Amino acid sequence: MTGFRPARGLTILTMVCVLAFCSLGTWQVRRHLWRTADLAEKSARIALPAVELAEAEANPDDFAFRRTEVRGRFELADTILVGPVERGHALGARVFTPLRREGAAADAPRLLVDRGWIPQAETPRFMPPPSGESEVVTVRGLLLPLALREAVPGSREPRRTYFPRFSPDRPSLVAKLNSQIPYALVGAMVQSVENESGGFPIGEMARPVSPVDHRGYAITWFSVGALSLAAWVEYGRRRARELA
Repeated sequence: MTGFRPARGLTILTMVCVLAFCSLGTWQVRRHLWRTADLAEKSARIALPAVELAEAEANPDDFAFRRTEVRGRFELADTILVGPVERGHALGARVFTPLRREGAAADAPRLLVDRGWIPQAETPRFMPPPSGESEVVTVRGLLLPLALREAVPGSREPRRTYFPRFSPDRPSLVAKLNSQIPYALVGAMVQSVENESGGFPIGEMARPVSPVDHRGYAITWFSVGALSLAAWVEYGRRRARELA
């Protein structure tokens, strides 16, 4: 083919790169299919009967997104606000407070509760006091595994009231939170699905979402492979003209 004469070395390099890019794209497609099935399975758990927290503590991953109900007292002094978080067109924050379960010993691990969202105007009302607990409350919500492998109890001094972000599956963020409270945390947290008395915080149903856009990555890798192949073809044609 006189109109197409790419160099042998560049041809080999291009084929290797295209094969690698297509392999990465195929892997992302497989991850997307696995992730879709995993999210569907977790979403289905929301409709299952509620479980006792004691049952879920042994293996929180198996009970992710299961409904539960817990009674206890909020450790108000250890409240943190995570934000800013947008809800609709309003800015606010999410309120996280550890809960000492009813009947638990003073040194028992606390259950971290995402109590819900508050608007900015309500922020002063939920700032942590120097000390104190709430009255006995009942929390109804969804269980989420808490990544505790780096978490170690610390001290309230110094402490931060505001966190720009928090995710229960990020060990570094969980460790940072646990380092400013003097007790251990349970290996699962609860995201409340109910509004508290007075209307705030606003509870909401947690929905499983993918932390990675596998489909977008797959499109990117296949596109890079196609562009590499197109560039190789154009180079081969141009080189043929130059050698003619």
